[in-house]
Amino acid sequence: MGGHGTKEYFEFGSESGVEVNTRILRELYDWHGHLLDGGYEDPSIPLHKEYFTPSNIVLLLQKYNVNKNLDVLSIDTDYDDLWIMREILVAGYKPRILITEYNCNFGYEWAVSTVMKPIGKEEDIHWSGDCYFGASASAFIKLAKVFGYTPVWSNTVNLMWVRIDQAIELNMIIPSIESFPGPYTRLLHPDCNDKTWKLIDDSNIAKATDNSISHEEFASGFADIKMTGKTYQNQYGGKQWRIFKEVE
Repeated sequence: MGGHGTKEYFEFGSESGVEVNTRILRELYDWHGHLLDGGYEDPSIPLHKEYFTPSNIVLLLQKYNVNKNLDVLSIDTDYDDLWIMREILVAGYKPRILITEYNCNFGYEWAVSTVMKPIGKEEDIHWSGDCYFGASASAFIKLAKVFGYTPVWSNTVNLMWVRIDQAIELNMIIPSIESFPGPYTRLLHPDCNDKTWKLIDDSNIAKATDNSISHEEFASGFADIKMTGKTYQNQYGGKQWRIFKEVE
């Protein structure tokens, strides 16, 4: 990142601002930007108390004068991450580095997302603390790819991408999508069996860049799939993971 941008970030889903991806940039490297959260506010950071949805996220970016070529965008909503990410990118925002929380209960096998919240009733639906949240790594990778991003890193919480055009321009060596370091798969949170997900397929994800397609139309274009998971444990202890299958 160093020396190539304007040191601007935008991060939402930041809670109090203590545990965020951009804190080190702000505190140690003199970066600037905005944090959003639905339950916290702190003008000194600055952290703004805002409720964000796919329908209003672009308006919030405009409200806080976010540059369309900002350096770092970090997304964490606990629910609508995939749908919000699409709305930001289709609106023409092109962060140099893109970070999003992903659902690490899934490996590469499933490309799925939570079903979009009904427009106008977003505040009535909340993450219940189980494994029904966000989207799988494969779903995010499919979406990011059509907007020109390639994954370069992951841990058990976040996926990180860079813009392919800028990576080439800066002579960066980047891993292929098939061999980047991740995603890390593990069991996280209680079971979410018999929940309905959206199956993220290539033909519909290709429509993500069409800004004439509304958020509701885009999200509803993916097929529903009901899934259940089974928990497994390494015979030597330690890591647990889930294997999901479709409920007939």
